[in-house]
Amino acid sequence: MAAMVLTPVIKIDEEKCINCYTCITACPVKYCMNGSGNKLLINPDLCIGCGNCIAACTHKARLPVDDTSHFFGDLKGGDKMIAIVAPAIASVFPGKFLNVNGYLKSLGVEAVFDVSLGAELTVISYLDFIKQKKPRMVIAQPCPAIVNYIETYQPKLIPFLAPADSPMLHTIKMVKEFYPQYKNHKIVAISPCLAKRREFDETGLGDYNVTMFALKEYFKVNKIDLASYPAEEYLGPSAERAVRFSSPGGLVDTAERFMPGIRRRSRRIEGVHSIYPYLEEMAELLDTDIMLSPLVDCLNCEKGCNGGPGTGNSEKSLHILEDPVVVRSAKLEAYHAGEKGVWIYKKKYQKVLTKYWKAGLYNRSYRDLSGNNFLKKPSETELTETYKILRKFTQKDIFDCTSCGYGSCKSMAVAIFNKQNKPENCAHYNVTMLEEQKKHIGDLNVKLEDHVKVALNLIEGVDTLESELNHRVDSLTMAVNESSVVTEKMVDSLKTTSAHFQGKQESIKDLIDNTAKSQESMRETIQSVQGIAQSVDGIGSTIKIISAIAANTNLLSMNAAIEAAHAGEAGRGFAVVANEIRRLSETTRENSRNISQTLSNIIAGINVTSKRSGETNNLIKDMSKEIDTFAATMTGLIQTLSELSAGSSEITATLVTLRELTSAIKTSYAEVLTMMTKLRDDMNDLAAVAKET
Repeated sequence: MAAMVLTPVIKIDEEKCINCYTCITACPVKYCMNGSGNKLLINPDLCIGCGNCIAACTHKARLPVDDTSHFFGDLKGGDKMIAIVAPAIASVFPGKFLNVNGYLKSLGVEAVFDVSLGAELTVISYLDFIKQKKPRMVIAQPCPAIVNYIETYQPKLIPFLAPADSPMLHTIKMVKEFYPQYKNHKIVAISPCLAKRREFDETGLGDYNVTMFALKEYFKVNKIDLASYPAEEYLGPSAERAVRFSSPGGLVDTAERFMPGIRRRSRRIEGVHSIYPYLEEMAELLDTDIMLSPLVDCLNCEKGCNGGPGTGNSEKSLHILEDPVVVRSAKLEAYHAGEKGVWIYKKKYQKVLTKYWKAGLYNRSYRDLSGNNFLKKPSETELTETYKILRKFTQKDIFDCTSCGYGSCKSMAVAIFNKQNKPENCAHYNVTMLEEQKKHIGDLNVKLEDHVKVALNLIEGVDTLESELNHRVDSLTMAVNESSVVTEKMVDSLKTTSAHFQGKQESIKDLIDNTAKSQESMRETIQSVQGIAQSVDGIGSTIKIISAIAANTNLLSMNAAIEAAHAGEAGRGFAVVANEIRRLSETTRENSRNISQTLSNIIAGINVTSKRSGETNNLIKDMSKEIDTFAATMTGLIQTLSELSAGSSEITATLVTLRELTSAIKTSYAEVLTMMTKLRDDMNDLAAVAKET
């Protein structure tokens, strides 16, 4: 079967839970409690909703869950509702239970029906089934916790559950069938039971499960005085003997009226410590020929529904709980009997009930929830291994002390095997672990005694090192002082060197400036020489012109001499002039050649000078770059020296601190020697204690 998620009906206040296992002790199914952590949690899919853990938990860590707040919210929202009220109401609100009806109607609940009438119809359904089918056994199912138990843990018994609805479901179906005006109204059940929520979920009938305890707390918190509201009777026929259905044996008492003698053939059993072992036994007897009880009138709660988990009355005595119910029952029986007597009334009342009973209307089927029971039964080998975890190695270790809450070592082992608990929750395990730890501590004490002896020997060795350590500390102090003096001298030298290099840095800056000026002057000289070379080139051109003029002049003088010769005596004077002109021309030509040669030499010299000036300029450039590089290096060196000089104060301060620490070492060493002496005394005391343990 597949697992099915069930509605939680019990919640846990983890802050109040102290992991005391009381809830496991009280729980009839045990394994819905998970004790593997620091808090005992509940698995709702394994919980049958019996509420026994709530009554057992003195720390109030287990709390009921119902639909009270949901109900009041929807009612204020205008939802149309009717109410059905369980017969335990007379026990919870003695003398004022009808005033509860008046209060509900004042809030807008349109009608209130008595579940006791549904209980009368339930008995008719049961007896009809017994007469028609003559079953081997019928297990009554008014209690949803028992139904949950059978569906989850004893599915073999499902066919033996009465195939008829509970009194509440009988009441709901009766209303929907015979009061069509309320067919679509929501139904709130005023209930003494937490597990009713599960019944409503399974059948799809019933909308709100409001416990009587929650209602009582609501009245208290809101200071509602029920006496101020009218006592309103239930709608529909009045119930009679079934108003005692909430008390143990109420079912067979009611059935006795319709089938005299059935009480003697029925089995009445209630209380978690009785009913569940009984049902487990019945499941085992199904395969035998043993005669079983035709009707099992069973309830989860030992005091019946009057002391159910939804009433808050579990600690009250049975007499106090039942007295209001008995009083109500007596009044109703007297009312129905009237003057005609019980036997006449019985027939008449049975006709009234028959009017609201219809064959097949109240049939009920059940579901198999055994898929929720994921627990595995360990094999003998697995069980033995689990016992070993619990430090149970022989039969004498199986104490069944019940301190774990499971009632037996085997049940605890099953829980641990299924990871639902832990060994630390076993008393035997804890005692065994304490004994093992005690033995372990004894072994440690022996080792401790040996270590103490070694420690004492070491302390004695420390005493012998006293003079040597003092000498080493003094040497360290002296070395620190000497280092301080040397370091201070080095710091002074660094400061002097740094100042000297800063002066040289200024000279290098002047050299860089002069080099730049020389480079500029050389550029100007080269430009001047180049200008002179251009001027000399112009003079050469002029000399060429003069040389040409001299040639022409010489030609003219020759022509003049020829003409003078032709002229004879008359041209003699002119010939003299022509001769002088020729001589002047030759002289001019000769001088022109000399000047041209000189200019050529000058130009060659200028060219050489220009070339040498260019080379000098390049050398000046290279020298300027080298000077710049040297200047940058010098700047870095000066910066480094400045940083060293600036850090000198820190070095000096560190040395001062080192001297102080050296002094502190000497002081601390003296304290160490004192502590060693005290430690030696403590070790001696510890060795004495170890021997005594």
